[in-house]
Amino acid sequence: MTASELLSRTIQALNPKDPLSRALNLMDEFHIAVLPVVAKGRLVGMLKEEAALNSNDPAATVEQVMDRVELPYVRGAQHVYDVLKLLAERDLPLVPVLDPNGRYQGSVSGAEAVHAMADLVNACVPGSVVVLEMARNDYSLQRLARIVEEEGARVLSMYCNDLPESMRMEVTLKINRDDISGILQAFDRFQYTVRTTFQPSRMEDDMRQRYDALMRIMKI
Repeated sequence: MTASELLSRTIQALNPKDPLSRALNLMDEFHIAVLPVVAKGRLVGMLKEEAALNSNDPAATVEQVMDRVELPYVRGAQHVYDVLKLLAERDLPLVPVLDPNGRYQGSVSGAEAVHAMADLVNACVPGSVVVLEMARNDYSLQRLARIVEEEGARVLSMYCNDLPESMRMEVTLKINRDDISGILQAFDRFQYTVRTTFQPSRMEDDMRQRYDALMRIMKI
């Protein structure tokens, strides 16, 4: 999934000659604190809401207060991972997207990038989540997938992160099964440490037990 596939259909770019009042109105409409500034098809600046609000000149234009240095952007062919990386590193609500010739294509908002990431990791697909811990040298994607598949399930998505100041890591698996008891037993047989699990059926049982307990208390 590339940046050019995620372009916002609503967020508009500003023109350097636009009055700050128009910029602030657009920011209020889009519920966003930064907007790109484009002239002749090129990204020439970024306007922050704070800078616009701090201007003491009621007749000021965008070009008078916009940022011009180290403008953030990604190319249209870059992956959504690159979009998320820039959003996080620069603490931005959106990222401008340029074509191979440096022309402005549009912008990707943080919300759109998150939705795209949710699709990539099958976050909205029913299933369970297992978080494993293991030595980094013990990690094998093929082995983990085989354990899951031998129990009649499949891995919908997976991501890894190294644990700080150690040679161990966490592996998070999204599995297309609500009941993963057999899979957990298999991980135990292969001596993987299951740190935690998130199972829809178990969460529903927990909520039901809490509700029943609350009802008993209310009857006392």
